[in-house]
Amino acid sequence: MFALFFQIRRAFHFIFRAILGTSQAAAQLRMAVWQSIFGYDIRRYHRSLYARMHEVSTLILGESGTGKELVASAIGLARYIPFNSKNQRFEGDYLHDFQAVHLAALPLTLLESELFGHKKGAFTGATGDRAGYLETSHHSQSVFLDEIGELPAEVQVKLLRVLQNRRFQRVGDNQGREFYGKIISATHRNLAQAIEDGKFRADLYYRLCSVIIRTPSLATQLADNPDELHHLVTLVTAKIVNADIANEVAQEAHRWISQHLPHYAWAGNMRELEQCVRSILIHGAYLPAQQQTSSASLQFAHSILQGELNNEQLLGRYYALVYAQTGNYEAAAQRLGTNWRTVKANMDMAFLAILKT
Repeated sequence: MFALFFQIRRAFHFIFRAILGTSQAAAQLRMAVWQSIFGYDIRRYHRSLYARMHEVSTLILGESGTGKELVASAIGLARYIPFNSKNQRFEGDYLHDFQAVHLAALPLTLLESELFGHKKGAFTGATGDRAGYLETSHHSQSVFLDEIGELPAEVQVKLLRVLQNRRFQRVGDNQGREFYGKIISATHRNLAQAIEDGKFRADLYYRLCSVIIRTPSLATQLADNPDELHHLVTLVTAKIVNADIANEVAQEAHRWISQHLPHYAWAGNMRELEQCVRSILIHGAYLPAQQQTSSASLQFAHSILQGELNNEQLLGRYYALVYAQTGNYEAAAQRLGTNWRTVKANMDMAFLAILKT
C-alpha cells in the first residue's frame, strides 16, 4: 500500500507536469496516460495487476512535436516500485529505471549493440563486454524506443523475440538473458501504411500495441478551445524566462501571434510554439518554417545557378534546406538516408566554409 501511494503521487506529478493544456483533448490524453499506468480499475490494479504491468507494451502515436517523449517519460517515471519493509527502502530508483533510446539517431552498425549489448570481440572496436538497454534487472524498469517506425527489418525480428519470450542474447554471445522491464515505443509514422508497404512487421506491431496512446496536435487543442493558445503561450513562456518578466513576455507573444498568425496551423505543434515564443522574445517576430524554407530554397537555387558554391557549401546547404523542411536532425537524416550526426557535421562544415570566405 505504501508503494502504491508513492506511485500514485509520482503519476499525478509527472502527468500534470508533462501534459499541459486545459482543452478536452489534453484532458483525454492525461486520462489515457493514467489508465496506461493503473488500468481503469485501480482496485484491480492494487489486488494483482501491479505485478504484471511490465508485460503490457505501450505504443504512443502522434505528429512530431506533440509530446510523445513527455508521455513516455510520465509512464516510465511512474512505474510501480516495490517497497522492502525489512531495510525500509524502495527496490528501485525511478529516475534511473527509465531509459530512452532514440533509434533514428543511432547508425545501423551500433543499433543492435546499443539495444542488446555485445560480447568482447563481437566486432571491430568491441574491446570489452557491454550491457545493452534491454538488459534490465527488475520489473520496474522501462525502455522507451523512440521512432520505432525506423527500426530495420533485422532488428525488428530480434525485438519481436524479446517481446514474445522476454529473452535475448548479446551480439556475439550465446548466453541467454532475460528482459524484465516494460517496452514503451513511439512513432510519428503511419505504421499501418508501413505494414502494407512491407517495411514494418505486423506481428511486431501487435506485440507493441497492447495499449495505444495518441497525442493530439496543437491545432486539435486550439480548435477545441480558442482561448487555449493564450494559456499555452503563458505556460511555455514560464519555462524559458525568469518569473519577473514571464507575464510581460507572454502578453507580448500572444499579441504578436494573434495579430500576425491568427489562423496558423502550427505544423510543428508545441515544439514550434515554444520556438515561436523564443523568436518573439529575441527578435520581436517569428518567421514560420514554410516561409524560411521558401526563402532558403530561392537563395540556394540562385547560388547553384551562379556556380557560387564549393563542394562543402553545396552539401551543407542542401542538408540545411532539408533540415529546415523537416524541423529536426532526426527527420532530416531519415529523408537523406543517413544519421543525425552526419547531417549536423555537414551543416557545421558548410557554416565554417562560409566564415572562411
